[in-house]
Amino acid sequence: DVCSSDLDAAESLELFVDELDLAWQAYLTSGGFPRAVAEHHRTGEVGEAFLRDLAAWLHRDVDPEAGEDSVGRLLSTLEGRCTSPLNRRALAEDLGYGSRQTADLRLTRLVGTYAAIWCHQVDDDGRRVAGAQSKLYLCDPLLAWLAPRLRAGLPRPDFSRLTEACTGVALARVLDDLEPGRWEDDDTIGYLRTGGGKEIDFAPVGAPSASGVAHTVAIESKWVSSGWRAGARVIEGKLAAGVVATRTVLDLSNPAWALPAPVLALLLE
Repeated sequence: DVCSSDLDAAESLELFVDELDLAWQAYLTSGGFPRAVAEHHRTGEVGEAFLRDLAAWLHRDVDPEAGEDSVGRLLSTLEGRCTSPLNRRALAEDLGYGSRQTADLRLTRLVGTYAAIWCHQVDDDGRRVAGAQSKLYLCDPLLAWLAPRLRAGLPRPDFSRLTEACTGVALARVLDDLEPGRWEDDDTIGYLRTGGGKEIDFAPVGAPSASGVAHTVAIESKWVSSGWRAGARVIEGKLAAGVVATRTVLDLSNPAWALPAPVLALLLE
């Protein structure tokens, strides 16, 4: 839950919003693998050799029966669809898998390697909605760059989509730190439908605290520098308060705060 210490911490970071925005964009480009971070710091980009190492690892663990470019195409397609519930049948058709079962196997393997994480639809009580489509996020933004960096013609990742994915992964890691095993049990993040076609990217979920069971704050990801109040009104209409993860806006004057995504990530840690 949001408390006065969160308010003080957020206000203390306001002077560094521009620097944090640049750092966040660097993270969205290089990811968090130690070698990738070192190479990006040294040369300004992650080297092709490491990208090929990652691609080879995923090809071996996720789709060894197919060609070497199969995983890159899968990752690129998933990145382009990560902000919406995933239609697995359409995914299978678009990638030429032949059946949804083949797509399901690839996705299961991808999650099993900790390269991706599910964000299931949950209800008002935080329970998973049976039969509903789920979102799927890549766990490190560098994975979204494998295909466009190694194969010409594939689209570059979108920073807005990457920000939503990274915010969800950051929240999932915090929940797993608080209660180890939740990640493996597929019990971390979830999105919430509000009616009228609206949804909240990350619904409140139960988490342990010093005073008993608490709930995380609802989060909507909007990587923008203006026009964030529409997302805030969705949260306020459904849950009264929460956070909108923006690009550079920090506004604590409404029930739903606007916090730059890197500031939110720091507060989660």
